[in-house]
Amino acid sequence: MSQAPIYFEFPDSAAAAIALDTLTELGYHAHATGQEGKAGVQLYIDHNDLTSALEIAQANGGNLLDTDTTPAETESYSMAYDLDSVPIPAHVVNEDWPESYYTSAGGGTIGSADENGADPDLFDPSGDDYDRFSAGVRL
Repeated sequence: MSQAPIYFEFPDSAAAAIALDTLTELGYHAHATGQEGKAGVQLYIDHNDLTSALEIAQANGGNLLDTDTTPAETESYSMAYDLDSVPIPAHVVNEDWPESYYTSAGGGTIGSADENGADPDLFDPSGDDYDRFSAGVRL
């Protein structure tokens, strides 16, 4: 990340204080600012996660501001949510699955039977036996 700060503008000082406190607690290099009478937060992204910083600021009502030294809003979001660099864990890639696992060619819908082929809807103990105790919770 660049050493240039990014700025967020908040609707009130309380929202800015909450965002600033959260960002500081998580290890971000953040400072309170005020521009044109509105509360704000100046944030440096050194080795921290830009995505989390954007989400924390937006959750508290913050808007990302464009300045001469910061990247444009669309560029900041594309850096934060860059889908071209998302790592896919190896346990998600399963090339050895049979084709019937991920298609409906196996006759029926996926998940309609358990491993033994039994229909899970056949076992329903809720209608009969609770040893004469009510199943409801009472206080």
